[in-house]
Amino acid sequence: MEHKIKYFYRTGDSFTTVEREELLEFSWTDLTVAKEALKRIKEHYEWYKSINRNYFNEDVKERPKWHKVTSHYKGDEKYLINLPLDNGKEIQMTCPWVGYFEALYGAEIISEDNDMKFETGER
Repeated sequence: MEHKIKYFYRTGDSFTTVEREELLEFSWTDLTVAKEALKRIKEHYEWYKSINRNYFNEDVKERPKWHKVTSHYKGDEKYLINLPLDNGKEIQMTCPWVGYFEALYGAEIISEDNDMKFETGER
């Protein structure tokens, strides 16, 4: 069974606000690993809010212990997160819910099990 993470967030610019719902572009077969990824997203966003969402804050508070990012640019750690994969490795990704106009509303694990749904194609 495949598990994906769906996230809900706000984005926009000085003139517009858009509420979005997206899926991460990768999935897990191990539900325990998917739950760890979901937990990391929450912890990362709480950490991001704790530094007052300040991009230029030189005194970045201690990151979650798993949050070891590699970037060539100082301050990019605010935009990046490492998520665990089923094979024991991690993937580093940019957080689209982090930015001046962005706010994360929440996230959830959804299971894509073909035995638990059907579509008739009559839309």
